[in-house]
Amino acid sequence: MNQRTRRRFLVAAALSAAACLQPTRARAGDAEACFTASEEGQRLRDEGRLREARARFITCGGAACPDLVQSDCAGWLSDVEARVPTLILSAQDEQGHDVAEVRVTIDGAPLAARLDGKAVEVDPGERVLRFERAGNAHVALRLVVREGEKLRRVSVRLVRAGAPGGAAAAPREDRAAPPAGVPLLPITLGGVAAVAGGAYAAFGLSARADADRLRATCAPRCDEADVDAVRTKILAANVAFGVGVAALGGAAAALLLRRAEPAAPAAAAAVHVVPLPGGAAAAVGARF
Repeated sequence: MNQRTRRRFLVAAALSAAACLQPTRARAGDAEACFTASEEGQRLRDEGRLREARARFITCGGAACPDLVQSDCAGWLSDVEARVPTLILSAQDEQGHDVAEVRVTIDGAPLAARLDGKAVEVDPGERVLRFERAGNAHVALRLVVREGEKLRRVSVRLVRAGAPGGAAAAPREDRAAPPAGVPLLPITLGGVAAVAGGAYAAFGLSARADADRLRATCAPRCDEADVDAVRTKILAANVAFGVGVAALGGAAAALLLRRAEPAAPAAAAAVHVVPLPGGAAAAVGARF
C-alpha cells in the first residue's frame, strides 16, 4: 500500500468516524466533498495552478470538514498563499499620462477590466499579457512570472492605432531591456596583457640565465650564434613587455569610455607593436 493509498484509507476512516460521531458537523456527503477538494487542491498546486488550488484548500479547510482534513488544508492554504505571484499593471498614452480604461488578458483569459492600481494575482510560469484600449494598438507582453514574486510592476506605453510601430495587425511584444553587455573589449585586452606579462617574464629569465652561463664559460670569446640567441630572447621579452603595457592601457581606456558612454556602441581597438633594436614601440588605437 503506497503512501497516498494509505493516507486515503486513514482519512476515509476518519471521515466515517466523524460522520457517525458528529452527524451535525460532517455528513457523509460533506466529508467526501472535503476529501475530493483536498486531493484536487494538491494536484492543482503541483501543476502550478495556484489560484485554483487555493480555492480547493479554502473549501476543505472549512468548518464543515473533519478536523484532520481541516488541519492539512489549512497548512497547504498558507503555503499556496505565499507562493501566488502578484502584478501591478499600468499603462501610459503617447504623452506619458496614465490611462485606466485598459483591458488586460493573460494567455487569452480575462485578467483586468480596467487598471485601478491594485495588485492582481496570476499563476507562475511563462505568461503573455495583452493590453487593449479603444483607439490604440494593442500591446502583447511576454514575461516569466516566478513563484512568490509579489507586487511586480508591469508597465506598457500605448500608441494610436495606425501610428508607426503601432499597427494593430502587427502585435508588438515589449520585453524587458536586456542587461548591459559583457565588456568584451576590456576583458580581451586584459587577457592579452596577462599573456604578454607571462611571456616577458619567461623570455627575460631565460635570457638572463643564458647570459650568465656565457659569462661564466666563454666570455669574451663566446660563439656568435649563442650570443645572438640571447639577444633574440631579450628582444622578445621587450616586445612582450610593450604589448602588455599597450594592452593594459587599452583595457583601462575601454573601461573609462564604457562608463562615460554606457549606451555607445562597442569600440573596436587594435594594438600595434613595432620591434626596434634593443626593444619595441607599441601603440593602441580605437575606432568608435
